[in-house]
Amino acid sequence: MNTNAVADEVLEYLSTKHARVYRNRAPQSPTFPYVVFRVESVLNNSPSEDFYINVDIYEDVSKSVRTIEDLADTIDSGLNMMVINTSVLNMHFLREARQFVDDEELVGKQMINLRYNTRIYFK
Repeated sequence: MNTNAVADEVLEYLSTKHARVYRNRAPQSPTFPYVVFRVESVLNNSPSEDFYINVDIYEDVSKSVRTIEDLADTIDSGLNMMVINTSVLNMHFLREARQFVDDEELVGKQMINLRYNTRIYFK
């Protein structure tokens, strides 16, 4: 398993869709909107491995949700069903969930979570 190789590819893709993308957590007091992604190992299905890729898109609760809905649409339209093939790995993304999380759970923020089940073959 090479989680960093997976994260590098996800970061490269997300950075083409938005300027403020962070792995695992955002810096303190980030500029809205911003994107945080996490790579989570799920299951070893030799010869592949299944990962969850969570992409969270945040906006200030005082702003319209339309901005992060549009950003989620942009990210998802490219990432869902996408295949990334490099010299190190082959990844296939399949959206598992898309959900809105409101201010009751996030103090001062609203969020859209995109979750992908990603099958990865390491070369």
